[in-house]
Amino acid sequence: MIASIIITNYNYEKYLARCLRSCLSQTVKEDYEVILVDDKSNDKSNKIANEFLGIKNFKYIRNKKNIGVAASANAAIRKAKGEYFLRVDSDDFISKHTLQYLLFFMEYRKDLLGVACDYTLINKQEKKIKRINARENPISCGILYNKQKFVDLGMYNNNYRHREEEELKVRLGDSYKVEYLHLPLYRYRMHSENKTKTGEYKIFFKRKIAKLQNNQMLNEIKSKKILKKDKVIAIIPARGGSKRFKMKNIAKIWGKPMIYWAIQAAKDTNLIKDIYVTSDNIKILKTAKKYGAKTILRPKELSGDRIPKIYAISHAMEKIKNIKRNDLIVILQANSPNVSCFDITKCVYNLKKFNRNEIMSLDKNLMQNAAIRVLKSSSINQRFLSTYCGGVISNTIDVHYKKDLKKIN
Repeated sequence: MIASIIITNYNYEKYLARCLRSCLSQTVKEDYEVILVDDKSNDKSNKIANEFLGIKNFKYIRNKKNIGVAASANAAIRKAKGEYFLRVDSDDFISKHTLQYLLFFMEYRKDLLGVACDYTLINKQEKKIKRINARENPISCGILYNKQKFVDLGMYNNNYRHREEEELKVRLGDSYKVEYLHLPLYRYRMHSENKTKTGEYKIFFKRKIAKLQNNQMLNEIKSKKILKKDKVIAIIPARGGSKRFKMKNIAKIWGKPMIYWAIQAAKDTNLIKDIYVTSDNIKILKTAKKYGAKTILRPKELSGDRIPKIYAISHAMEKIKNIKRNDLIVILQANSPNVSCFDITKCVYNLKKFNRNEIMSLDKNLMQNAAIRVLKSSSINQRFLSTYCGGVISNTIDVHYKKDLKKIN
């Protein structure tokens, strides 16, 4: 058998039949099978699946308990008889030529682990929103894998109930050899029922993947002795006054105060020795202390909305003891919940490795929007000679050498 199409489903009765029909209507001439894994749905998915049981190349697996997308996909991959397999989410569907085109490509590229296709965003009514380049914005589905190579490389991590493809790419590194076919063969449905497409889920799994990436970078930092004896300290300015949004730094977002996410990102680096929050507001300082940061009470005259941030940083530096000349200072924004530990470690790593005056990571869609800024001491006056270092983060990180902070104005 040439291929297996694997569909994972949980409570998508609205879209399941449409998905199954698209997978069972492929134009490929060789034999293929469609395997549906239902992850213990409590809607009418089971009834819908049973209606397709009479179809020769259709197989149905119903989990006894809910085990998540990755584990469900792995179970189907083990049972798959195809030389290749293609994953499709049950709320999406595919073009009738999808398997034919992807197989044609893979037959000529036996060296690859897989080939992915572009996809089209659609709404509930299946109207086109826009076409997406899969190389620039990859998703877990719409990728045809060589089954044996995939199994040999360890398959999906069952601990990842979502975002399993991102974990796979990070874990495999250079072994993740996937090419991209720029044909929009996959239909990716946008709808409110999909939790994995909400901001909260995206941030949660971004941080989970970031920890994995961070550990890999820490190993490289240690093996190459990039930091040597340098100490890394984080300072988070968080004034109490805000004209547009009062006390925004401790406003709740995803169930936690805003400042918690910056503190936690710094802690998760396993690189930053101490985290300091400087503020003129006692309530903010108490919140910061609760989540493991050391606190510095800032004078009111250094806390106005027109006061440059450097004055707050300089004041904090005077209060912190035992800072040596070449220690690194990471300046985080209190209202930056999207910043991850890997974002921070990458800044420190690039500052040291490339010996740059400044390294700036920009949002590639809004190039004027600085996302991460890393400043090195020796040439602080050349701060506009920035180097793009990749990544799309919507917040600001500054990394400075302690000896040059007083030069910044």
